[in-house]
Amino acid sequence: MDEVSKPPSSQSPTPSVSSDGNKKSEVGSAAAVKDNTPTRRAAVAQALESASFAAVVEAACSHRNLIPGLAESLETSSGVGVIPSRGGNAKNSSSGIEGDNVEMDVGHPILPSINAVSNTALRLINDFNLPPFVTMSTKDSAPQLKLEDPPLMTTDNDGGNTNIRRRLVVKGAIRGYRMSRATHGVSNGCYYYEAIIGGGDNSNIYSGQKRPLHESSNQEEPSDLATKRQKTGHVRIGWSTRSGDLQAPVGYDASSYAIRDTGGSRIHKSRREDKWGGTEFGPGDVVGFAISLYSDNTAKSSTSVPSSLGLDSATIGGTNGVSNGMKADTPTGSHIRFFINGKQVGDKAFDNITLGTYYPAVSCYSDSTVKLNFGPHFVYPPNKEMQPVSDLCSVPPRPGDVLDTVLSTSNEGKKPFSSKKVDERVVTAFKDLVKKESAIRRDAYLRHVAMQKKEILKLRTDRGLSTHDLQDTVKAPIEQSVDECYASMHF
Repeated sequence: MDEVSKPPSSQSPTPSVSSDGNKKSEVGSAAAVKDNTPTRRAAVAQALESASFAAVVEAACSHRNLIPGLAESLETSSGVGVIPSRGGNAKNSSSGIEGDNVEMDVGHPILPSINAVSNTALRLINDFNLPPFVTMSTKDSAPQLKLEDPPLMTTDNDGGNTNIRRRLVVKGAIRGYRMSRATHGVSNGCYYYEAIIGGGDNSNIYSGQKRPLHESSNQEEPSDLATKRQKTGHVRIGWSTRSGDLQAPVGYDASSYAIRDTGGSRIHKSRREDKWGGTEFGPGDVVGFAISLYSDNTAKSSTSVPSSLGLDSATIGGTNGVSNGMKADTPTGSHIRFFINGKQVGDKAFDNITLGTYYPAVSCYSDSTVKLNFGPHFVYPPNKEMQPVSDLCSVPPRPGDVLDTVLSTSNEGKKPFSSKKVDERVVTAFKDLVKKESAIRRDAYLRHVAMQKKEILKLRTDRGLSTHDLQDTVKAPIEQSVDECYASMHF
């Protein structure tokens, strides 16, 4: 009976004393059950997202020059390195960008929405002097001057984002000279830009018609000259460093050099020289300005227009049947030259100029108007030695190339997502945002170049100049590149 009453060994109670191995196994099983609770899983997911967000912010800020809108959006949404609140799900989450009320039904809830990044990218292009091309700077211009866009020269089938601010027209508004400078400057090399002079009514600035000969004749009666100048105002144009006084004309101080319309006088440190060989210019004239800055006082050869535009150096050099009349010789030393309607005036307007970073600069008096042309196409193309000022701004890379760059290195020289502890959904959404902004910036650049080519085509046609180098040399590559901008995206 005693043996029968013993319970089977399989049903024996757990002994009070067991081996260390058995104890560890039991503890491990209990921990595994505890780690698998919903709370623990949420904590792990949150930690993974936090690490992913930190990597995204570092990658974007390390390449702010390529994706400034995305970098700012990430900083604005929550502060650098701090993960935003999830807020439930994607559709209930806000990007945190001021003015962005669009629900995030795409991407990832911890990242700004595609619409928020797009809006920020366009805002930086149009309002904060971060365009992907050279233009006049709102931050580096006297507030009394007006910076306006040229008329939109586009066709119905152009497509894309044509609502970009180009700010290439400078208009005077009051008596007294004020200055406006461009967004990009020259510190070394030889660069060139054009200024198309307009009247107070802007009638000549876009038509490309040179003013009648009698209007520029010095044989006009003084009373007629006074009446005309009172109507059209005056301009002084040239080059200025950042230290030049914006509330004064170009040439006012040691930081700038200018040519003025009246008599073609040259001015530096407020010292005017009338009899140096200059020529008066006025409404309808195209005035060119070349600066050569060489630290070793030796002239150096320039480079051609970026090949991504489908152009070659002949477009700048004035070949392909475009007669520019500019001298072929290359003066040495740091100097400034200027041209009127393709003809060089004098030898050097300024020689042995002080080295520094010089920006295209315009001063307008009263109701005068000037339209700037920084290239790559010109009404009167200069010689190959001169690079267009447009080359000072790098051509925005294709979205795929930008993504490769952003994913390749960070501030510390490491790949930003090399760690396995990242949320692939966050990384995928981040890649889409990178490609979106880079597509917007490249599209803005390509549209600007397309419109610029049309403007130069009209100006040359109106003047009876050759347009051989402009015929369909840019259209096909631009249309193809714009299409590439939006290919292979996840959104």
